Amino acid sequence: MDHRSYRADERLNQFSDRDDMWGPLLFLRPEQRQVMTPARVLAIAGILGLFYGMLGNVMLALMAASGPAGKPPLWAMPALLTAMYFVCAQLSIVAAWNRRARATSRRLDWVELTRRRPAPPERDDEQAAE
Repeated sequence: MDHRSYRADERLNQFSDRDDMWGPLLFLRPEQRQVMTPARVLAIAGILGLFYGMLGNVMLALMAASGPAGKPPLWAMPALLTAMYFVCAQLSIVAAWNRRARATSRRLDWVELTRRRPAPPERDDEQAAE
């Protein structure tokens, strides 16, 4: 990985590691060594998309009430925002998170593997001379 993408991953991971950035969705954040699955990302995007999409629907309804234009279907704004949040997250924060999680998991697996491996028997100088 080149130096620029490593720095970008570090910044994105610093951002996503902050508890205050997750707000009420903190319970959906996995441990740092766990990969963020598409199902989890879709749940996060769905919650955010539904909430902000319905706020957008309220704004559109208020604007449509004052003019002759019709209003879009109720499901359109939440669905559009959910899809946009999902794609943007997959391309940025989730990609950086998963690269770090895989690297951390590999390191932890290697440490665990080296701990389990028995040490080679020690040999005395007398045995080596024979």
